[in-house]
Amino acid sequence: MVATTVRRGYRYVVRKENGTWPPRHHNGLDPGLVGPRAFEHPAVKEWWMWLLREYRPRASVALVTPCSSVKPYTRSPTSRKIRGLLRRLGLWSAEESRPEGIEWLYLSDLLLLVPYERAETYPACCYELAPDEVLRRPLIAYTVARVLSTVVERLMEHGLERLIVYLPRKHMELWSMARERAAKWPEETIVRFSIFGLGGLREALEPLRHVPPLQELL
Repeated sequence: MVATTVRRGYRYVVRKENGTWPPRHHNGLDPGLVGPRAFEHPAVKEWWMWLLREYRPRASVALVTPCSSVKPYTRSPTSRKIRGLLRRLGLWSAEESRPEGIEWLYLSDLLLLVPYERAETYPACCYELAPDEVLRRPLIAYTVARVLSTVVERLMEHGLERLIVYLPRKHMELWSMARERAAKWPEETIVRFSIFGLGGLREALEPLRHVPPLQELL
C-alpha cells in the first residue's frame, strides 16, 4: 500500500509495511530527505533561513539534546525521560505541553537546531540522516558547523545567554566544530551523556527552577 501526503507544499510518498507505518518514522519518511542529498532539499534550505531570520528563543537558557533515529524526536526514549525530568523540576507547562523557563533545542545533523515545539512538524519529523554521514564528508561537516555557529550567534543577539549541552559523542563532535568557528558563544555547561540515567542533567537543571522566562526579563 502506498500513501501520498502533503507537508508545507512538498509532495512525498510514504510506504506502509504490512499495513502499518514504519515504527521509526511515525509521521512518514520523505524520500527526498534521506542521506546527504537531503541538504539540497528546498525544505532544508527554508529551515536554515528560518533559524537565521525568524526564530526567537523563549528563554535565556537553552537545553541542547540530540536528535534521534525515531521521528518525531519527541517519541524517542531519551526525550521521554527528559520530558519527565522537566516536569519534576517544574520546567514544563502542562497547559501548553512545552518547556517553560527553558528553551529545549534538538541538535540535528540536517536541520541544525529544532525547537521542541517544532519537532513534530515537517521537515523535522520526516528525514533520515545519521551523524556518520555528515562527519565522514568534510565539506558537509564544515558547512553544518559554520552555519550552526552563525545560528547560535544570532540567538545570542535575541537573548540567549546560557547553554546546557547534553549530547553523545558524535553529536558533540559537530557541536564542538561549530563552537570553534564562532566569534562568540554563550556560557556553556556540558553534561556527560548517559543512556543509564539523567543524574548529571538533573543537577545542571536544578538551579533553573526559579529562572523567569525571557519575556519577563525584557
